[in-house]
Amino acid sequence: MGLIQKKDEKDEIDGIQIIERGEGPDGDEDEKIDLVAGTSAEHIAAGTTAEEEDARLEAQIAADAADENLMSEEQDEDDSDADDHASKHKKTMIAAFVVAVVIAAVVGFFMGNGGFGGKGVGSSTLTEDQLDSTVASYSYSGKKSDITAREAIESQYSLDTVKDSNGNYTAPSADVILSYVRNKILLDAAEDEGITVSSKEMKKYAEDSIGTSDYDTMAKQYGVSKDQAKQIVRQSATLQKLYKKKVGDASASMPTAPTEPSDGNEDTASKDYADYIINLAGDEWDSSKGTWKDENSTYAKAFANDAFTADSATYKQAMTAYYTAYQQYSSQASSASSKWTEYANGLYAKANISIYGLFA
Repeated sequence: MGLIQKKDEKDEIDGIQIIERGEGPDGDEDEKIDLVAGTSAEHIAAGTTAEEEDARLEAQIAADAADENLMSEEQDEDDSDADDHASKHKKTMIAAFVVAVVIAAVVGFFMGNGGFGGKGVGSSTLTEDQLDSTVASYSYSGKKSDITAREAIESQYSLDTVKDSNGNYTAPSADVILSYVRNKILLDAAEDEGITVSSKEMKKYAEDSIGTSDYDTMAKQYGVSKDQAKQIVRQSATLQKLYKKKVGDASASMPTAPTEPSDGNEDTASKDYADYIINLAGDEWDSSKGTWKDENSTYAKAFANDAFTADSATYKQAMTAYYTAYQQYSSQASSASSKWTEYANGLYAKANISIYGLFA
């Protein structure tokens, strides 16, 4: 379950709606609210903030750049070409605002009439009296449940959002229904694990991930009711806690790029850049000796042909450290994602679902 803007108001990437910071309900850029884009349970749980979620692709780009920085000196035949390439990588990372979504299959999943013998509503639009009709059924760990059109729609939108000019409602799509079932399965798993969230935890999650903990503001911003907004935050915070319990919370933090020199010269040197590099390197740097503790460590290899001192370093060297840190972040994020997908798929393997109508 997540916060979604009306379909015709936002840009989309692979069908996922993108809402950027500063876009208020009336285009008011004074309202600083971020949205965790997308609605699948995997997407909600896989990161602690919108920035961390969006950084997955950036991490891969930076990892590629880091590989180039780790190349032997013989491979770097044209310094100007290498500088241009690194600059393009940097610009791409700054410009990218892409959502990474983990797609997990529901094993034993079947569609159409059968299984539970449902008939569906038989139309891509629903009247008011059809909202409580069954649009899908699923079984999980021996328990069977029906899903109404109202439940599926309100898992992602308000009813007003999908209401047309004739007073009818757009039937929930198969993707919406699948997201709803996945969320329910993971929320049931969280309950089995004894996971709950307090009001304080909900407030922190909302402020960190959405940009505000005011449910009235959320409701107005994203076209949902106040109760829906509160439920979205509660469920999202719950899934985040489940994710951390199953995957752990020891992954590397997303690094912040060094400040570009005011004169635009990448060879500009300063103590600040040296401090930046040493801070990223952490225990790999021996402050007492002013060198790397181990010549085979990650950062020592990255700077094997580009030595610097603790007194001064260039912006270009700082970027080398930045790419190296991103490579580490990317590796740990990928490992965590794989671990979470394996866990989630283990739950989904216990589910069967029948959807009565495959609407887009």
